[in-house]
Amino acid sequence: MNRYLLDSDVLMDFFKKRPESISLVTNLSKEGILSASILSITELRAGWTKEQAKFFLPRFYRLLRIEKLNLEIAEAAGKFRQEYKLKGVALPTIDTLIAATCAINGYILVTRNKKDFPMPEIKLYDF
Repeated sequence: MNRYLLDSDVLMDFFKKRPESISLVTNLSKEGILSASILSITELRAGWTKEQAKFFLPRFYRLLRIEKLNLEIAEAAGKFRQEYKLKGVALPTIDTLIAATCAINGYILVTRNKKDFPMPEIKLYDF
């Protein structure tokens, strides 16, 4: 069974009820296990009013398994940032933490922002 980590961009569109994202999340839930980084809570919550958060957060928690950060993920993310910095590419910390979460836990990353995840260790969902 596949394990998918949904990036914040996909989740934002899902909660905005965009048909293509609803279809994608529905289909992926039939194919495997859906998860999200704990960092996506921050990104989603930042875009919601208090009322929206009260409505959406419980649904978010029921929909997905939340993947937390740990020392192994933090160290791997730092290594990614360092490797790409030496190549002249600045990667945001949040993206390297999500990439490390996927690499360490064997997730397929579901994102439209593929350019933010150039690491060959990351399996990207093709859509």
